Amino acid sequence: MKMQLESSDQKLISNYGNGVLSVNGQDYQTNLLITKSRVIENWFSGALNELSMAHFEPLFDGKESESPEIVLLGTGSEHVFPDFALMAELRKRGIALEVMNTRAACRTYSVLVSEFRPVAAALIQIDSDG
Repeated sequence: MKMQLESSDQKLISNYGNGVLSVNGQDYQTNLLITKSRVIENWFSGALNELSMAHFEPLFDGKESESPEIVLLGTGSEHVFPDFALMAELRKRGIALEVMNTRAACRTYSVLVSEFRPVAAALIQIDSDG
């Protein structure tokens, strides 16, 4: 799905579909972590139960002027929850982890960015079966 961009300094999702995520018009074929100022390629690979706090450390490394309050986790073509201990650990650090399929995460991210909410997106590519 193509999305219309308005001017912003925020990283915006401009396209998403099978095997591609586009941010500000640049295509990526890997899983991404998108923050206000960065797109982190090859963010995560593996089974969702292997997702850990280490994968979210870029949110806390001091490079962000404003930490996100919400991280949208797009789990590919299916809606799959990670380990609930991970969700609890992020909550302790002041971040709510919202889990949904990647298509829904892309749409929700765009809405929250347009509302100037402090949000990040952790996106697993949609496979060709999704």
